[in-house]
Amino acid sequence: MDRQVVRGPDLPPSIGPYSHAVRAGGFVFVSGQPGIDPVTGEVPGPTFGAEARQAFTNLATVLGAAGSRPELVASTTVLVADIADFAELNTVFAEFFPTDPPTRMTMQVPLPRGLRISIGCTAVEAT
Repeated sequence: MDRQVVRGPDLPPSIGPYSHAVRAGGFVFVSGQPGIDPVTGEVPGPTFGAEARQAFTNLATVLGAAGSRPELVASTTVLVADIADFAELNTVFAEFFPTDPPTRMTMQVPLPRGLRISIGCTAVEAT
């Protein structure tokens, strides 16, 4: 099976020793993407919604670099620092996946750097 690490100049900043995505066997496996603005290196605003939208934007950027797109996402894992943000997460998730959304597992966990969200996924490569 072929395995290829996804690289590119437009990818959001990495906050650890991991690949943003790996392509293998017709799938794209995307690491958790934080809500950090790739230009400023900071969270884009004071609200969970602003941070979540940036995380989803970062996810879309990585998917594009890997040869996939949001419509081809099969499964997501969403980590939130505070489960009280769950309702707003649902709103942003529905904006990003407006029809036929992928599966989702959401867990409350401590996140580094005071972050409030991280989202990763498995998607199908575009043909």
